[in-house]
Amino acid sequence: MKNLKLIFGLGAIALASNLMSCEQDNLASAEYSQKENAIIVEPGEIKLKLVDLPNAIKGYLESNYNGFVFLEAKKLTSTAGANVYMVKFLLKFVPYEIKFDAEGKVLSQKKGGIPEQIIKESELLSTISTYLKANYSGYKFISAKKYEVDKKAYFEVKIKNSNGGIVELKFDSDGKILITNAEGQTTASLKESELLPNIISYLKSKYTAYTFISAKKVSKNGVIYYELKVKSGNNTFEIKFNANGAIVESSDQSVKSSPITSTSMPASVQEYLKANYAGYTFISGERTEKAIGTFIYLKIKLNNITYELKFDGNGIFQSASGSNKTSEVKIVLTDLPLTASSYLKTTFTQMLFISGTKITKNESVTYVIKIKSGQKEYIVIFDSSGKMISNKRS
Repeated sequence: MKNLKLIFGLGAIALASNLMSCEQDNLASAEYSQKENAIIVEPGEIKLKLVDLPNAIKGYLESNYNGFVFLEAKKLTSTAGANVYMVKFLLKFVPYEIKFDAEGKVLSQKKGGIPEQIIKESELLSTISTYLKANYSGYKFISAKKYEVDKKAYFEVKIKNSNGGIVELKFDSDGKILITNAEGQTTASLKESELLPNIISYLKSKYTAYTFISAKKVSKNGVIYYELKVKSGNNTFEIKFNANGAIVESSDQSVKSSPITSTSMPASVQEYLKANYAGYTFISGERTEKAIGTFIYLKIKLNNITYELKFDGNGIFQSASGSNKTSEVKIVLTDLPLTASSYLKTTFTQMLFISGTKITKNESVTYVIKIKSGQKEYIVIFDSSGKMISNKRS
């Protein structure tokens, strides 16, 4: 019995000694962490709803991340009594995680899992400050952040322009502008190697020896286009291309012209004239090469009326005008009045646009549209307001 008591007593002493040792280790660890930074001590954790967050934090999120989708929030309390808040949310399907102090000041944040550093205006690169002053006179600084992707630094700056509009800009590590987002328009700077093949082909065929200056890809209201600046000889040209790389506009006004005879017209042009101006008399023709493309201009006579017609370089009809104040212009679906577009979409749920013509006669306008729905083709005519006048199978 005495031996049993002795064994029990020794075991109790050993257990107590181990517990005291562990407790001392934990306390020492906590004290060390506390001295380094009280916030990173193993915290107490409380999950919060969005409404439970301090007003300063909610206000910051609503002001800087309009339309965000709340995921979760936590309140972390260190053993020193300091509170921090971790908030996770989505904005345009991109995950964000922001750490706030009790007053709503941002301590750290991540966008798409990438850490971001909040910086002051005074901490921006001088090249960025110079760019903002040169392009946004009288702007007001809102916020800025710095982050790294693949070991490359980037800066995102938000300002308010002189008109009160919000402008968001992205710069590289040298302060070169990469992307601008303002009033629903996003503009991204491009390298020559990032241009569409069609654009590169055009530049090489049009300007055998050109110097690339700059390029931008612009997206506005769902429409994409490219703006380029190149130098050829002593001239600098600004050129605009659509989303497919087809030229739309150019400041290059140089023109090369050559005459066309009734027999040298493209076959497609001759067929169009026979079908639409049977019995016409050829007067003159000219092929012109401009920066925006090649065009064919013809002058013909029918029933004592002189007509001037325009075709593209492939012989596709573009427009026509006559001395009796009649003109025809080739159009696309988006050129129609809204009422006409709505009628087509409602009446023909599965519609294929074939062609469209805007006809002006004595200042009266009508739209003639050819479409395909299923296996059937239709010709639909609208007045100038977009009201349907005729709908017939062709």
